[in-house]
Amino acid sequence: MPKITLIGAGSGFTQPLLTDILNIEGLEDGVINLVDIDAKRLEVNVKLMRHILCLMGKKKWEIAASTNRRDIMSGTDYLISVIEVSGVPCVRFDNDIPLKYGIDQCVGDTIGPGGIMKALRTLPSFLDIMQDAQRYCPNALVMNYTNPMSIITLGAARISNQSLIGLCHSVQGNSRQIADILGVPYEELEWQCGGINHMAWFTKLNWHGQDMYPRLRYRASCTDVIKVLPIRADLLKNLGYFSTESCGHFSEYVPYYRKRKDLLKRYGLDKSSGSYASSWPTVRKMSDKHRKDMATGKCSIPLTRSFEYAADIIEAHIFDRKKVIYASVKNTCLIPNLPQTGVVEVATLVDKRGYMPVYFGDLPEQCAALCRSNMSVFELCVEGILKNNREAVIHAMMLDPLSAAVCSLGEIRTMAEELFAAEKDYIPKWCARPQNVVAPMTVSPLTNFVRTFQVSKPLSRIKLVDFEYPDDKSVLDFTERTFESGFTNIRNELRKAGSAIMLFMCHIKCLTSMKLQAKMGYDGPVKMWLDSKELFNDPNGTNPAGIDKGKVIFVVGKGKHEVLLALDSNMGYAEGIRLRFERLDISKHEEIKGIMPNKLPTFVEENFERAIESVSPMAARRLEKKNHSQQ
Repeated sequence: MPKITLIGAGSGFTQPLLTDILNIEGLEDGVINLVDIDAKRLEVNVKLMRHILCLMGKKKWEIAASTNRRDIMSGTDYLISVIEVSGVPCVRFDNDIPLKYGIDQCVGDTIGPGGIMKALRTLPSFLDIMQDAQRYCPNALVMNYTNPMSIITLGAARISNQSLIGLCHSVQGNSRQIADILGVPYEELEWQCGGINHMAWFTKLNWHGQDMYPRLRYRASCTDVIKVLPIRADLLKNLGYFSTESCGHFSEYVPYYRKRKDLLKRYGLDKSSGSYASSWPTVRKMSDKHRKDMATGKCSIPLTRSFEYAADIIEAHIFDRKKVIYASVKNTCLIPNLPQTGVVEVATLVDKRGYMPVYFGDLPEQCAALCRSNMSVFELCVEGILKNNREAVIHAMMLDPLSAAVCSLGEIRTMAEELFAAEKDYIPKWCARPQNVVAPMTVSPLTNFVRTFQVSKPLSRIKLVDFEYPDDKSVLDFTERTFESGFTNIRNELRKAGSAIMLFMCHIKCLTSMKLQAKMGYDGPVKMWLDSKELFNDPNGTNPAGIDKGKVIFVVGKGKHEVLLALDSNMGYAEGIRLRFERLDISKHEEIKGIMPNKLPTFVEENFERAIESVSPMAARRLEKKNHSQQ
């Protein structure tokens, strides 16, 4: 009777992974251990799994649950980790701070500044899990689904000899996509794939003995494929091979696509900027609700088996039914022209003996070079975390291909210090120690975009030039709005209102008097007041709304100040407002050596229920300290 322990079991992984396992032919009984430090989310998935056992008629299966893994992991045969550490409170930092330096991320959880910060939060927790596994279940097969996959797997492999692999769904998903493009049955397509997670390469494609790469390259030149897969089509055209990650996510791993706005637009990536940071908190809430609905029978539950590998591994190991999966494993000369100290993604045979990675051979050199550039980032990040070496972590960011394509070394160091300070309550103390925010001459002492506005209801249209600062703001019905990728978006409201204006209000707090420049982005006529005094009026506006197109210089004294902006709806076609501030009266010494956070204005958030006080620069943000949460 197998014992399966899922850590991070309050997540959306629980239902599909365990449903797959329950579908294994001949596996009629076992023990499912569910572990999560979030008791409420854990309780929902316990109810959901009991409901699934009932629906599938699996009466001999047992379920145990705990918020402390050590209570129930003893004797585990299969340990599956799907943890997330502080993802929701930090996801905006991971995206927004690098964006300030021009590093435009799409997902930012496996590579780049966002991926490195996620590793700082996640790898120490996973290493603790591996140490507990060595003590309580040393014979367990360990499967890690948590990103950043390569960094987590590499770090764990450095401290443990336990059977461990990293699992993803990119190879099996993209091999099916190739079959669809070629128009051949998936079961009849023969292929070979290897590289690193999210950058493995299909080097052979055969169907009935025929090389299908010429046909794939032809199809990649067709408009219908280019429209859907612009990056993959470009890779095939220029590098000759198809890779294993979505266009948006893959573009973060290389220096070619996300360094200029024209390139983002050309390859259809402009709408992917910050997509994960913008969507993840909402998606997580929606998925939590969906699991509650499934657990209570309000909606149907998918009970068929997916193509995730966890169930294949368990089936192959228990019943000796040989399976070939693709996994991240130590590179024991599996791909000779990639670093032998790293982790690679290759075919892996599983049977009653466990995991047996299969020799792949050399990658085409152009593909290997791109993999090596990322493996250097993984190596430095792991070295930094295992040796408490913050310089190694900063060097990892400096070698990140996208960051290096956009920023100088000094700018990347500045960004790293801001990230460390912003997430100081979530990363190891040795990395979070306070530092000056270095502001080289190439980096202005800018605040980040204001995170939350108080926004009024649409007002009847009048000439904005005649609109005065409203004495009675109580009739304006101000409500809180949070930025979407640095932009307060009210498109839907303004389109409903048609010809109207909208007011935006925020507050800044200054610990001393200072000379500031407000930098605004907007796409309609706009007017700005500071403490009831009109400072700026642009009767034409800019379309589209560009960052920092509107600028106004002013001096403020010590204390709290109210900033009010009025935006004309532009006949209902306006979308919203961006706003941040630059301090102008800083010394040459501060420009070169750095400016302390308290010398910049602080954004005062009106709603403290979210337990976050928005402070700029982001290095000075103060967050309510919370325990690490798991996905």
